[in-house]
Amino acid sequence: MNAKTKNKRIFSLLFPVVIFLLIVAAFSLMTNGRFLGNTVITGIFNQSLIVGTIAIGVSHIYSIGELDFSVGAAMGLAATLGALVYQATGSIILMIVVDIGCAILLLLFNCALSVTFKLMSAMVAVVAMSLYSAVTQGLIGSTPIKIDYAICKTLEGGYRYVIFAAYFILCLALYHGTAIGRTLRFIGGNAVCAKQTGINVAKNRYVAFLMAGIGVGIAATFSTIRSASLDFTVGQGLGMDVMLATVLGGMSIFGGSRSNAYAGLIGAMTVTALNKGLLMMSVPTTMVQGIRGLIFLILVFVNTERILTLPSRQQF
Repeated sequence: MNAKTKNKRIFSLLFPVVIFLLIVAAFSLMTNGRFLGNTVITGIFNQSLIVGTIAIGVSHIYSIGELDFSVGAAMGLAATLGALVYQATGSIILMIVVDIGCAILLLLFNCALSVTFKLMSAMVAVVAMSLYSAVTQGLIGSTPIKIDYAICKTLEGGYRYVIFAAYFILCLALYHGTAIGRTLRFIGGNAVCAKQTGINVAKNRYVAFLMAGIGVGIAATFSTIRSASLDFTVGQGLGMDVMLATVLGGMSIFGGSRSNAYAGLIGAMTVTALNKGLLMMSVPTTMVQGIRGLIFLILVFVNTERILTLPSRQQF
């Protein structure tokens, strides 16, 4: 597949949809239609909402050419702290505020380490992922944290849809309709050129991580109210799901003009359908991880082209 074809907007829009439909069709045939059952579809939708919310936010980080796969661990720790606050106060509103606030602080902490020590975000993410997971396991222990089931079921419907829609619209407007989004794509296309034009790259990196933190915090609340309990495995594996959702959604993780704020949504549905289908086919969990990793590597290879000269007009 040549670069000219991949860079066409129609390709970036149709490719993710075609992949999703092919995966659904394949697993429907292999499971004799069980894949299209109401329970399976509902489960895919609920998990897609969590992965998609994070992916939409993290697209701001990817757009500047940075990677942070600690977002799953950050979501798990934020959800844990929020749940502990709920247990202490009985306030679901405080829980939501803590979820979002802690997630923002954790992502900004990642960014601060990267900026201060001039490290790649991926290197910081390796340490952060281990640290956040360890703290989460220490706080939860062997006994899951319970949240009032009735309240969670009440919030599971309207609350999730309204909050998700509001965040999605905010990201679309900010990313595609303001100078902030154009600046992030400019930095991803050529950070050196961006600096030479007077753009404060460090400041815009904080903006990108801030938007990602909001998405991670919202997803933390979604994860909590979905199951009404949290155990020490919360958030595990989500970092890879988000990266895979991004590339399956048609966005390059190398940043630049092909970046967008909506790729993660269809990508999240695709990767969740893939996970569910493989599990329904009784594929071992370790093999599921391997298959996802292989798909991710193939898709990254397909998206290896990156502009190394002056940015194109598309980035503005």
